[in-house]
This record gives sequence, structure tokens and C-alpha cells, in this order.
Amino acid sequence: MRFWSEGLGERQLVMNLGKSHIKRQDEVMLLSGVVDSPAPWEYEVKINRNDWAKILDTAATKEACGFIATHTTFRQLLGMAWSIAVFVVLLGWFRTLHILGFHGTRDAVTAAGQPVAATADTLLKKK
Repeated sequence: MRFWSEGLGERQLVMNLGKSHIKRQDEVMLLSGVVDSPAPWEYEVKINRNDWAKILDTAATKEACGFIATHTTFRQLLGMAWSIAVFVVLLGWFRTLHILGFHGTRDAVTAAGQPVAATADTLLKKK
């Protein structure tokens, strides 16, 4: 992902989201890592529930879908479709646990009988 502003002039901040770390911190998800270029700067992005909703709303626009459909390969589209399916399944899983009264990560791990994060990572790596 690339970020730029007029204050940077022609420079862009290049973030490799594949190397970033994500964890829950209070009421936000904390995305952190190191900018790849032009210099190795540490970054931290706090994303709240409303931000996630807006990101998904933006992704579901005809402009975003049209751009993705015309600028990706069929294989990349399949990978994105797989990620969306995993997202929906995990969202349903965690929502069900929440409804059943398991509210924290420790509770979810106990309910699943195995680390939920490891299960999600395994699903995502099989792309």
C-alpha cells in the first residue's frame, strides 16, 4: 500500500501490509509495521469498527469492483474470493461465539478447542 501527501513532495510511503502485525487493543485493531521506503519508519494505524464498515462499504462500490475486475488476473480474483469466503465464515464463527457468551479471545480458544487465530492463519495460507 502506498501513501503520499503534498508535504512529502514526490515521495511515497510504501507499506507492505503482508509484513504488518494486527492485534486488538481496547476498542480498536492496531495495525503496525515498518514502512519499506523511502526510509524504515515504524507506523501504527488504529482501526475502529466504523472504519472497518467504511472500508467494506468502499470495497463494495461499483468503482472499486470495476477497478479490481479489470486490473487483476483470474487467479488473483479467485484469491480475493477465497479471502472473502474465509472472512464471512470467521465473522459468523466469532459472532456465534459472542451470542453464546464467549466474549474474549481466551473464551473463543476454549470454545473451539484450539487457537482460533491459528485456525484463521491456516485457512488463509491455503490460498
